[in-house]
Amino acid sequence: MDFLELAKSRHSAMNFIEEEVMTEEDFKKIFELTKLAPSAYNLPFTDYLVIMDKDKKEKVRELSYNQYKIHTASAVIIVMGNKKSVELAEVERIYSPMKMLKMLDEVEYETTISQIKGFAEGIKADPVKLEMELVRNTSINAMQFMLSAKHYGFDTCPMHVHNVDQLKEAFHIPEHLQPVMMITIGKSVDKVRPRGYRKPTNEFVQFNGY
Repeated sequence: MDFLELAKSRHSAMNFIEEEVMTEEDFKKIFELTKLAPSAYNLPFTDYLVIMDKDKKEKVRELSYNQYKIHTASAVIIVMGNKKSVELAEVERIYSPMKMLKMLDEVEYETTISQIKGFAEGIKADPVKLEMELVRNTSINAMQFMLSAKHYGFDTCPMHVHNVDQLKEAFHIPEHLQPVMMITIGKSVDKVRPRGYRKPTNEFVQFNGY
């Protein structure tokens, strides 16, 4: 499937084949492509909690106003922003191998670390900036996940995440991980419906200013 076909064929699934079982191997293949998504300074802003267990899915459904698609989906995925991704230890874990492999020389390495420190201090000092950075990066990553899932024949639907505090408590999600959205995944039972209205490009794209 080329990208044109992939982009056109990805629709949000409203219902799934309940008997369709996905394995950890299915998810590993999807995440191998997902991890190639861009992120600020290549830092790992996005963590995923994949819930395949039926009883645990029903708990998510209970906290999500009983949306039926969660019941029929093969899994429901909690997409989370990782607040620790800008901690120095994490930054060095990402960049030290690049220096060791001589992808960066000493000056480039120190300059990059210094830039990231400044970036990190700025967003950690302002909760709004931190939230925006988490949402920005997790959203890019989640879109890559949905396209990767479609590449392997699975349908998805992005969803709001509700009752975040109860969800974190129910699944023992640590404090540094912030749920941003959910994605249901499986094989859709619906025939492909006509896509909803999209504005013509000339209504939402301007060139060189307004």
